[in-house]
Amino acid sequence: MAIIGGGATGAAIAYHFLNRRTAVSGPVLIFEARARIGAGLAYGSHDPQHRINVPAAKMSIDTGRPLDFQEWIDCDRLLAQDPDALAPSGGLFPARRVFGRYLADRIEPWLRSEAALHVRARVVSIQKDGDLWRIGTDDGIFFQAARVVIATTHPVPSLPTPLRPVSHDPRIVIDPWSHTWLDSVAPDARIAIIGSGLTMADVVASLTARGHRGLIIAISRRGLRSQSHAKAEVEAHGDFSTTPARSARALLRNVRCVLADDPARPWQATFDALRRQGRAIWSALPPVERKRLVRHLRPFWDVHRFRIAPQVETTLSQRIASGTLRIQAARVESASATASAISLNLRARGGAVRHVDCDLVINTTGPDHAGILAQQPFLAGLARDGLIERDPLGLGLHTDEHHRAIVADHPVPGLFIAGPLSRGTFGELMGLPEVTANAQSVAATLAADVSASKTRERETL
Repeated sequence: MAIIGGGATGAAIAYHFLNRRTAVSGPVLIFEARARIGAGLAYGSHDPQHRINVPAAKMSIDTGRPLDFQEWIDCDRLLAQDPDALAPSGGLFPARRVFGRYLADRIEPWLRSEAALHVRARVVSIQKDGDLWRIGTDDGIFFQAARVVIATTHPVPSLPTPLRPVSHDPRIVIDPWSHTWLDSVAPDARIAIIGSGLTMADVVASLTARGHRGLIIAISRRGLRSQSHAKAEVEAHGDFSTTPARSARALLRNVRCVLADDPARPWQATFDALRRQGRAIWSALPPVERKRLVRHLRPFWDVHRFRIAPQVETTLSQRIASGTLRIQAARVESASATASAISLNLRARGGAVRHVDCDLVINTTGPDHAGILAQQPFLAGLARDGLIERDPLGLGLHTDEHHRAIVADHPVPGLFIAGPLSRGTFGELMGLPEVTANAQSVAATLAADVSASKTRERETL
């Protein structure tokens, strides 16, 4: 079996599959170019300002052991090294790289026993080879596997069209995760950030920690930014799955009713309930209503569902109060470059156009899921061969309820899609709790598939 991608999703699938002690021929191959399994893009950052956005007590590789990460932290004496990880609410929000270390620690016994093998290379091709799959890597080596799980997650951001004429200017940061640009930013630099979500928050935290005090303008169509956690621990509240809504409008009405029922209860409790019941809610919506939900409500969902760590919220609040961070509802109409600045023309939601000169423009628009096939050569090849296709909503790859790749309404034997790339079928799959639950389900499906295959082999003897 081969798992393509060794970030949080791939590590969790390997962990749960191997814990089932399912007998397979040879080790589970985990293809990950990074040095460590489990880090990925999300948990591979070395910037201490980048903290997990969910309290440690709610993050675990195993839903059956919800406090596993919290207990691992206690054993690791994290607070002695990072006292700022403790929030006023009592929750722990360590640096994201700490969670990456935890994932690596949990998969390490399987690597030592050689039940799993870390193939440190980038996959460039996957082809059907009879009943097997032939996997090619960028170092020219080929592998074979009976089953392939695509567990890659976030494609790099795509630069908005109005900025493409100046895309080659070094003052345009297309991918904020490259980090090569951070150390050269002047303390008083005028900065425009395109996007106002979680990545914007990370960028502002990183800049502030490095002494930046100049003006930052964060630009998004609605001018919304990620919200903070409740000041104290709250219990999830609201039943949205017993009689799930059948339309986006009905779902919105149900949410508003729950919020109005007890105005004193923090809104975070309602959104936690929505998150936990997300798969049932999503499954009940017809395709046309899923599309309507994504189009009209997703921006509002994102800023309430994906909250920022209290430490980062404090940084953003202080900069907003000081006037050095402004969140603006607008879109970039055009961009040009001179020797002294990048010039942006912004059209506000009210229709007025404003001219802004910047020393740096940072793109934080998020993963380019629409371009996932073009960005990954092996996915492009699978699509050309008719073995994968984008899902109808454009959120990832077409997948059935059993995690199998779907093409023209038919499953592709032996090819599975996991994690955020299967959001079109399973709904919310960006947060760690949802990714973990999805990984456990994928592992169970794989184990059942192996068992069924062995049964068929015995029956033919």
